Amino acid sequence: MQSYQDALTNALADPVTLNDNQYAALVSWTYNIGNGNMQSSDLVSRMNAGEDVATVVHYELPQWNKANGEVVDGLTRRRGEELNLFDAPASFGALPVAC
Repeated sequence: MQSYQDALTNALADPVTLNDNQYAALVSWTYNIGNGNMQSSDLVSRMNAGEDVATVVHYELPQWNKANGEVVDGLTRRRGEELNLFDAPASFGALPVAC
């Protein structure tokens, strides 16, 4: 998991900050799609451009539910659970932390 955390942390530009649950949700997504896909995603590009993090994630994350161009029910459920985690109240400060 460390490589996925590091890749996400390094892909996000200042001043993108996430709470612990938002960060965990995006690490889960990164683990599932791979570091390269995460780094080149519109989700990361839009967040780095200063768009509202929650708005971007709620629009972009559900689109990552396909394999070989076909919607996969399991990926749709996974993205839903990642969004639930993303929206869950956080108990810790902002992330990512420096690597």
